[in-house]
Amino acid sequence: MKKVLIAVVIVLVATALYFYNFDKNYRNLLGKQLKASYILHNPDKPLPKFSLLDHNRQLFDNERLKKGWSLLLFIYTHCPDVCPTELLDMSQLKNLMAKDKTAHMPTVVAITFDPLRDTPEVLKEYITHFDKDFIGVSGEQAQIDQLIKPFGAYYERVIYDKKGKPVTLKAGEKLPKGSLEKGYVINHTAWIYLINPKGEIFAGFPSPHKTSEMMQDIKLMMDSF
Repeated sequence: MKKVLIAVVIVLVATALYFYNFDKNYRNLLGKQLKASYILHNPDKPLPKFSLLDHNRQLFDNERLKKGWSLLLFIYTHCPDVCPTELLDMSQLKNLMAKDKTAHMPTVVAITFDPLRDTPEVLKEYITHFDKDFIGVSGEQAQIDQLIKPFGAYYERVIYDKKGKPVTLKAGEKLPKGSLEKGYVINHTAWIYLINPKGEIFAGFPSPHKTSEMMQDIKLMMDSF
């Protein structure tokens, strides 16, 4: 009996090592063919469980990311330049894919860094201005902060004190009283992430985003998945 158990353990370890090396080799081979993105896939590090709201106040959780491929980005609606540029890029990418009969556009999901100001209603007006099919997501700040960690995304708020001096607040730091009324800006990363149908981070696109190269990379990754 002991020998049988040892044999089973050996088989299980060998199988695990085989699939680990296969996945690693697959990612390395695929990564060398990409022009605008980087493979980030690590099935051993799934996204944390989250429960947020889309711009129609419908539940947006891990299961919503398992309905197909998604392009996910983090934004805020008061952003003066980076966020609208990213969403325009996504709109342009969708148009390019519509013209390419061999391509299929992933669902675009924009999650706000700033749910205090970006309610679902605010997001709906903002997001659908770029495309009616894009999805805006808001919810509790703590859940959003937890969700961004595995992406390596980063943000900080910049407010101004009574003397007009800028003060930087890291993610999770509480806003001083009156900051919402006075306003603030958010410095943040501008990556766009490709999520596979298992709801896992698959790849990342750093800025600036070249939509024609993004399209080719997305087609390659989706076709080889």
